Amino acid sequence: MVMTSKSLFFRLLKEDFKIRIWTLAVSILTFFFSVIVATAMMISMHMSNSGIYEYVSIASDVELSKIEFAQAFCKYISITNPFFSLVFIGLAMVTALSGFSYLYSKKKVDMYHSLPVKRETLFFIKAINGIIIAIVPFIVCALIACLMIFINTAQPSVIMATIWGIIGWSLVFFLNYSVVLLAIMLTGNMLIGILACVFFDFYFPSLSFILMEYQKMFLKTCYNCGSFLEKFLPNVSSVMIAFNAFKLSEISEIVISLIAGILLMFANLLLYRKRASETAGKSISFTIIKVPVKFMTVIFMSMMMYLLAYEIMMESTAWGIFGAVVSGVITHCTMEIIYNQDFKKIFAKKIQMLICIVISLILVGIFQMDLLGYDRYIPKVSDIKSVAVISDILESNESLYYNKIKVGKDSFYAGGKNVYVDYADTDSIESSLLSKTDIGNKEAVLELAKLGVASVSDYYEDSQRVVISYKLKSGRTVQRAYNIGFQDMISQLSKIYDDEGYKKSIYPILTEDNDDIVSIDLNGIKDNDGHIALKDNNLKNRLMDAYKKDLLGLSYDTRMKSYPISSIRFNNEYMQKALEDYIRISNDGYDSIDKKYPNVMEEVGYYPVYPEFKDTISILNEMGVDAAKTLPIEDIDRIEVSRYYTPSRADEYYNEDNVKVFKDAKDIDKILGALAFCDSPYKDSLNEDMDLNVYIYLKADKDNPYGGSTSYHFKKGNVPNIAK
Repeated sequence: MVMTSKSLFFRLLKEDFKIRIWTLAVSILTFFFSVIVATAMMISMHMSNSGIYEYVSIASDVELSKIEFAQAFCKYISITNPFFSLVFIGLAMVTALSGFSYLYSKKKVDMYHSLPVKRETLFFIKAINGIIIAIVPFIVCALIACLMIFINTAQPSVIMATIWGIIGWSLVFFLNYSVVLLAIMLTGNMLIGILACVFFDFYFPSLSFILMEYQKMFLKTCYNCGSFLEKFLPNVSSVMIAFNAFKLSEISEIVISLIAGILLMFANLLLYRKRASETAGKSISFTIIKVPVKFMTVIFMSMMMYLLAYEIMMESTAWGIFGAVVSGVITHCTMEIIYNQDFKKIFAKKIQMLICIVISLILVGIFQMDLLGYDRYIPKVSDIKSVAVISDILESNESLYYNKIKVGKDSFYAGGKNVYVDYADTDSIESSLLSKTDIGNKEAVLELAKLGVASVSDYYEDSQRVVISYKLKSGRTVQRAYNIGFQDMISQLSKIYDDEGYKKSIYPILTEDNDDIVSIDLNGIKDNDGHIALKDNNLKNRLMDAYKKDLLGLSYDTRMKSYPISSIRFNNEYMQKALEDYIRISNDGYDSIDKKYPNVMEEVGYYPVYPEFKDTISILNEMGVDAAKTLPIEDIDRIEVSRYYTPSRADEYYNEDNVKVFKDAKDIDKILGALAFCDSPYKDSLNEDMDLNVYIYLKADKDNPYGGSTSYHFKKGNVPNIAK
């Protein structure tokens, strides 16, 4: 009996396969051209390039070319290739519809269901054939392509990449295939089935986008919208997962595709068993889903059109309500026509339509009027596990510690090394700081948050952005962004900056092991630069300990009045080697090693040296470097001070006027003595008077200001009388 059942299953599988042979032809042709032919074209281009290298006898570049070619194929076959995303989504639609489209025809449904075969068996025959038709040709073509590449490169990596690509794309197809089957099971009409696919693939990503826009528009302290809206909801879509639109890791994409695909396939089987034959030709197969889908769609459209009308009509609430009501009515009427397949039912279920519109307006009100108190939220101190604050007004040079020097091979240098700076983006820097910073003085942070809440509805000309992140004992992470007047929060900023936990999070050197440092670079004013190899461990430890002590002791009040006179970089072994490699291949115009090292890769690793760092400066002097050296007055031809345009002088014709020129040595000395003359990679413009621009002209170049177009400023309250 079991053998008979198995025989029948495979016989039916074979017969169904014959009926759907055209889909197999489509699949074979698709992968023949997209995998095998594409690979052959890649090989042809590779052989042309290899011929050039062989002609000039650069053996290392020939080998490097093979490696790069193998990497290109690995990238092409991997699940990061959007072209294959499109291919497998299309095949999922074709194979699912070719196998189960009979469910849309009453005659075909009656015929299939009259066969002496269980529904479960019939379902698996159709479902398995669809998977075989799409996946088997891809596997065969991918293996052939892999063999072609391996013969030309002898790189084992292409084998693993191909296997990984086959697994990944098979599961991505399986997920999309399951979603299309779900749409077919829930509908009785092909057009409605296609619309259902669109709904499943784009509703939740679109909903997350709209809700995030509401947060950004109406919640003034919104910093991020939370992982549910930013990561989870957008990925409730097989299409978004296929294209990896929201940057999942490859393993996450594969695991999600496998688990979600299995669950959906099981749900499809249950729906297939319960699906009544009479639903063929109707719009929806299961009446129970009509109301939830309609409510979800109408409310979404109303909220979307409210936001669109509100923004277009210059934040007009009246126009927003108009857009919400009209779109809600139109969407509801359209869905009733689709559900009933009768235009006369256009205004059916008026009460449900009214409820949908009212719910959408209530949701709009929750955001627009902040009924849940989002902007007013401040946790209790006892509920906080750790807290972080980031702001340019606290420290604006974080990128110096997140930009990294990378060393890689580059065929241009014939076996040499390509050294470059890998720049960190602002979002990743902020995310890292918010996750690792732990400020001990939590009360000061809460005081700052209260100022932020109070300033939500106010405007400050000197307002500064401040981001606060709370990690609560409950496990939640709450983040808020405020714009607060600078003068109002100086006291709180001082307490936060002076906190040891804040400093150790923001300045990596404070937690660096002294033994890891092998050299330093000092970048000072003009040509006051130096590179020192730290071979004396005692002197190195003294310098490191002194600098850490000086930096930890640097107060916010000191920064308000002072400025860094030079910058220092502490190089570990990797940094030192990378700088050596860069200098070896670069032509920077510097003759002295003391000038070469400090002036390359200035975007990485520099820390400030303030005049108040007495111990650090003293030890650097012992090493033969004068970190406090200033610009010699005798080198200066003149200093020009000009006023910059401000709202208080909006009636003045020029942006800059009232230029004052100082040539007398005494006047120049007074200007330099008061000027925040920061001329090194670490910049600190805290509390500077931006209303006055100061340009320095050297005798060596009287036509162009020192530092190019760079202008310098005085600290507020420290402007010399002669410059006022």
